[in-house]
Amino acid sequence: MKHLPDTALLERMQAYNDRAAFDELYHRYWEQLYMAAYARLQQEADAKDCLQEVFVALWHKRRELRIEGPLGPYLHVALKYRVLNHLRSHLNYQKHLDIFSAIPPTVFDRADDRLALAEIQQIIAQTVAALPEKTRQVYILSRQEQLSVREMADQLGVSQQTVKNQLTTALKRLKDALAGFK
Repeated sequence: MKHLPDTALLERMQAYNDRAAFDELYHRYWEQLYMAAYARLQQEADAKDCLQEVFVALWHKRRELRIEGPLGPYLHVALKYRVLNHLRSHLNYQKHLDIFSAIPPTVFDRADDRLALAEIQQIIAQTVAALPEKTRQVYILSRQEQLSVREMADQLGVSQQTVKNQLTTALKRLKDALAGFK
């Protein structure tokens, strides 16, 4: 397999579900893709996760893929988008933490009190339930399904800016609802 060009390996993967062809492509590109991911993320585990997602997607979408040109640039672009999605998810996670940082410190003094935690969960559930339908959908897709802004916009058939606005609205309402919790 080592002597075959990338195009032949891709064809074998697509036509015959050839795992050995996939493995050869993986071994050809793993190191350079890992270095590119690590250079951007500076975290070994995150870089490996992004890289794994690229190769899992390559295998799962092998039959639909129509790659024009060399495979290397295609994989680098796919990795770039995985890294960007990872960074975006990390920012969403940070925004979520910011909401909880708005909770008065007295709540954290009682954090192991099950009643206080149940109240917080109830406030969050009620606030989310009271959101307008599209805003609630965006919040759920963002927080529970961890979709990117682009993925949410595509799924809902709206612009990315609309998704961002609705997410901002949802987070502000949650922050306001939790700020009153004492």
